[in-house]
Parts: sequence; structure tokens; C-alpha cells
Amino acid sequence: MDHGTQYTADDFLKQIAFWAIDQSLAFVAEPQTNGVTERFNRTLKEQAIHARLFCNLKEVRQAVTEFRNRYNRHWRLEKLGFMSPLEARQAYALQKAA
Repeated sequence: MDHGTQYTADDFLKQIAFWAIDQSLAFVAEPQTNGVTERFNRTLKEQAIHARLFCNLKEVRQAVTEFRNRYNRHWRLEKLGFMSPLEARQAYALQKAA
């Protein structure tokens, strides 16, 4: 995340601590470090949210979960050597264990 006020606000920091999410700040004066997250958020919205009508929060959660699973298992990303995120995590775990 960048150093914007929404990410440094006490309420936000308390909420991510409650969810046990570690804060990872982008480098100052290097906005491209946050670009991966921004691009993922855009893709998620385009693929799972925009142009759809949802009746309730459960349907939204289901759409996001389905996209996340499809993305992690099947999307080939150039920045990961054309591996899926799941394959990249598995390769990293094997490398770390060796």
C-alpha cells in the first residue's frame, strides 16, 4: 500500500491488525511498487464486479471468491515467468525448502 491517509489512518491500521494482515508499504517516490496491487484490483473489478447485478453481499463474495480461485490457479502472469500465482508460490516454497 502507499502512504496515503486512508492507509495510515488509525481505524484502518486497527482493522488490518484485527484481521492479522501485515502492513506492507510501497517505497517512497517509487509508485510502481504499488502498481501490481492496483492492476489486480482493476482486473478483479472488470472480471467479477462491473456490469453485473448482485442481489446481496453473499453473491458479491461468491463472485470475488470464484475470480480469486480462477486467477490463482489459471491466470499466467508474465511477471511470474508465465506461471499462475499458485504455481509461483509452490515453486518459491520448494526453492525455500531446498
